Amino acid sequence: MLILFDIDMTLLETNHIGIDCLRDAGRALFSSEFTIEDISFGGSLDPVIIAEMLVKNGIEPTAENIQSMRLGYHKHLEMLSGTMSVARALPGAHDLVFATATHHAKPTLGLLTGNYQETGTIKIQAAGFDPAVFTVNAWGDSSPHPKPMRSHLPPVAIENYLKAKAVSIDPQSVIIIGDTIHDVSCAKDNGCRALAVATGHASFAELEAAGADWTIHDLTDTEGIMEWIMSA
Repeated sequence: MLILFDIDMTLLETNHIGIDCLRDAGRALFSSEFTIEDISFGGSLDPVIIAEMLVKNGIEPTAENIQSMRLGYHKHLEMLSGTMSVARALPGAHDLVFATATHHAKPTLGLLTGNYQETGTIKIQAAGFDPAVFTVNAWGDSSPHPKPMRSHLPPVAIENYLKAKAVSIDPQSVIIIGDTIHDVSCAKDNGCRALAVATGHASFAELEAAGADWTIHDLTDTEGIMEWIMSA
């Protein structure tokens, strides 16, 4: 079994610090007027978000400009993380990660997220999680396609599982836990199970309507969640 966790608003929240660091990177690189208004963040991928930001500000979204923004974002978030807590775990998240990591069935844990690895890892560590627990991951820049989408990430995670374990895994044995309709759709589009948690901007009803296999209000019912996960 492979359990893939989303990061933002599933395991933790940053209180917009990550978004602010992206904005600050744009202002440092391009213009003091660099804006992030009307940019959609939830469930998107960092390279896509950055490209949208650049276009919004009249800047060509070249590979070089996207990479410059990536480096600037990392720099700003890393600097902040040295002076303050940039993320906090959401209720129940630590208990659920511990319960899955130590279960006798020995499921494999991973991250399926729109974050770049370097900035996602800063958030994970700041919220008190050990990144080493998550051994099979699909990051925001993991899509092999020229127009990356979140639905491209589950096959990446499944391929990484094969590389790590030297054995394939049935998509039905893959559970994706996330807070957006994009987490749900990327799971269902790839034959995986979707556990939706209404701790983000999407409502409980919206997550149910998106086709989640199970929708919960938060991660606090560790026993109930574990029972559902292990019923696969």
